[in-house]
Amino acid sequence: MERPPVNLNLSFDCVDEVPLHRVRGNQLGILLSIIVSVLTGQLWILLLPLAVQLISRTYGVRYNLFVRVLSPLFPVSVRTESRELLRFNNLLAIMFLAITLIAYALNLTVLSYIGLGMLTVAVVLALCGFCMGCFMYFQWKQFLHRRKASH
Repeated sequence: MERPPVNLNLSFDCVDEVPLHRVRGNQLGILLSIIVSVLTGQLWILLLPLAVQLISRTYGVRYNLFVRVLSPLFPVSVRTESRELLRFNNLLAIMFLAITLIAYALNLTVLSYIGLGMLTVAVVLALCGFCMGCFMYFQWKQFLHRRKASH
């Protein structure tokens, strides 16, 4: 029995759903930036993923350098991620990168590596298939729902 062909959206016009291979490209870009910055001891390298995430948040996935360069390394996926969840995860990445860089600039080394460690764990888990940001988002939505229901 033959399956009907799957209609893949290979463009960068991801309105509500983003193909998983594009998501993985972004995650890999963040992870590679973290690895290079730690190996060189130059946390300023993290300005690159911060800029990429800010541009992507403002203008969309089509302007994400990591997605453009690294997503072709992954097999094209019909699985997608919700844009709403990805925007939440993007906000978390921006927050952790900003905390890391600000703490580094202020010579608060321990705080900078705590922020970087939290981002690293989240990215590695995401690449392994568990989205910590998605879990946090779900818990937040559940909290808001329970709060609304109790009033």
